[in-house]
Amino acid sequence: MKTTRFVIGSVVLALTLVIAIAGSILVVDNFSENKVAEVSTTNESDSRANILKSDNKTDKLALKNSEKNTDEKINPDKKHKIVLSAKKKNKTTKKVAKKKKNKKKTSKLKSIGTYKITGYCGCSSCCGKSDGITASGTRATAGRTIAADTTDLPFGTKVVIDGHTYTVEDVGGAINGNHIDVYFSSHSKALQWGVRYCKVYVVK
Repeated sequence: MKTTRFVIGSVVLALTLVIAIAGSILVVDNFSENKVAEVSTTNESDSRANILKSDNKTDKLALKNSEKNTDEKINPDKKHKIVLSAKKKNKTTKKVAKKKKNKKKTSKLKSIGTYKITGYCGCSSCCGKSDGITASGTRATAGRTIAADTTDLPFGTKVVIDGHTYTVEDVGGAINGNHIDVYFSSHSKALQWGVRYCKVYVVK
């Protein structure tokens, strides 16, 4: 009788242990499945969020490009107008700069009165020599060289006679005060000029 009770007790104990172990395994499996499901759900949510962000960026870029294209279609000559405006501005700036440059180049003339104007050439009759070298050391040149009284008009002074500009480069024994001698390339041209009285302007 005692043996039978011992056997039955052992069987019951063994069954209890088996049931407990099986229950533990089921709990662990259920926890693992829940954990995997949770991780999978989290990954799926992150993936969806990333996809939504990417879609939003794509949509924004597409919208921006669409607005730009729409603006170009509505105003096809907008870019052309901007280019024309820039060219016009540059042209105006160049004109202003050119005017300033010309203004700087414009010389002022000061009237010094009416002078007696005679003519001479580089021959020995007119100069006492024929080398063509002026008193200032330059070579006499028709249309540029004049002889004057250097006390009033120093070498290098530019004067305007009958609308033509000359430079004082020479002197003469008979050239004093309001008297200027204009150099010509030949004696005949000097004689042809003769004696004239003209208003003289100094270039400032």
